[in-house]
This record gives sequence, structure tokens and C-alpha cells, in this order.
Amino acid sequence: MYIQCPACLTTFKVTPAQLAARGGVVRCGICSTIFHAEQRLLQAPPKTGRETATPAREEAASSGTSQRRRSDKNRRATSRRRRDKIKAAPAPFIEETDFPIITELQRPARSRWRAVRWGFADLLLILLLAGQFVYFYRDELAKKPSWRPLLTDFCGYARCQLRPLRDIAAIELLQTTIAPHPQYENALRIRTAFVNRADYPQDYPWMEVSLTDNGGRVLTRRTFTPAQYLPTPAAGNMSPNVVATTLLDVTNPDNKAVGYEIRLVTP
Repeated sequence: MYIQCPACLTTFKVTPAQLAARGGVVRCGICSTIFHAEQRLLQAPPKTGRETATPAREEAASSGTSQRRRSDKNRRATSRRRRDKIKAAPAPFIEETDFPIITELQRPARSRWRAVRWGFADLLLILLLAGQFVYFYRDELAKKPSWRPLLTDFCGYARCQLRPLRDIAAIELLQTTIAPHPQYENALRIRTAFVNRADYPQDYPWMEVSLTDNGGRVLTRRTFTPAQYLPTPAAGNMSPNVVATTLLDVTNPDNKAVGYEIRLVTP
């Protein structure tokens, strides 16, 4: 079985195994032309001998033909022999040992296990990136109550901590009263009530108390922790929609305080 390059007409001897090596796609070792071998198959190699058959000359029937006619006929015969000689020139032929099996035309097919390994490595990389994202943004993600149990389990494995859910704007101050202290002079007693309007429990806020004079100037300002303003020690967090009451005693500098302001702040 033979193939012939469509560009330089070089002929190669091939076997079916060689044709199947790269799906029939080869490159000529002479001119580097890439072609499909099945489209250039030959059952036998082209003739390599010189074609010697030439058109027979007819003898002149008449001895009275002029010399000029014979000269023209000789020139035409010579030109015709040259053309036949060019057509009969054999194309280059390369034996089987020189058949160019071009491996660089197509990359070797990747094995299935190699693809599986690369896929597994990509999956691990994606999981690693997702884990890093969850680790660094866990507190923002944990603001959604439905995600918090999952993130709590995640932090159990990652050895991290979640900040408590806190939304100071969801704590509503319902009532405040201020009156002179019943036992001490230059002291005031403040009572408040507030409620957690969020859908989840959250820590008790800190309470900032400011006392002002009749001109609106701040005489004193102090921040109190839950342990200082709760009548009893706080047990756990503020449950949603449960009213909490406070009792707080503060000093009244020189009995000049005529106004006050209470703000709930985040620790």
C-alpha cells in the first residue's frame, strides 16, 4: 500500500498499522505538507522506469519529399520526445523504513486516570477556596439565622469563633424614668425597659447615661455594663420580644442635673 504527497508527489510505502497510528493524518518528510493519507492511497507504486515508447515515425512514402519538410518533422518529433521524457520522469520514492510517522501533529491522548487526577485536584482547589471564603467572612454569613448552625459546625473543625449576633438598632427602648435616690443625697435612680425586636437572641447592650444642666451642657457621662444595670445577674442573652427592666443609681453633681439622656450602645 502506498501514499503520495499531493504537493511534491513523493511516494511512501505504508502499512495499515501506520495509517491507524494518527488517524491517517501525516506530514510529508520532504516538503512538510500535512495531508490525509486515505485520500492519497495507491495500490501500486508509480512506474519508476523511463517510458521509452515513443510514437513511431512514418516513413516518407515519397522520395520526392523536400528537405525542409523532413527538418520540420524532425524538430516536432524531438519536441514530442522531450515532453514524453518529462512526463515519464519517475516521482521520488521512499521505502517503508523512511516513512515519516509524525507524532507532533497530534498530542498523545491523555489517559483516563490522568484526567481523573486533574479533576480531583481541581475539586480540591475549589473546596479550599470556598473554605477560605467562609473562614474570613463567617461573621457576615452567620447573620443569617439559617446559616449559623452550619457555620458553628464549620468553626468546630476550623477552630474559629463566631461573633454573637448583634443588631443594636433592633433593641427598642420602651420606657425611662429618673427620680432622686430615696436614700442618698446627690444621687439619682434611673429605671428603664427595653425589648429585643430581632428574630434571634442577642447580648445585652451597654447603657450610656448623660446628665445635663438647664443650659443643655453635659455635666457627666458614663457607660454601664449589663452587670451594673440589671437588677439580677444576666442569665444568657436577650430573647426576642421579651421586655427587660433595669435599675441604675447615678450621682448628681452638685444637684445641678436637670436633664438626662440614655443611649443603648454596642460594647
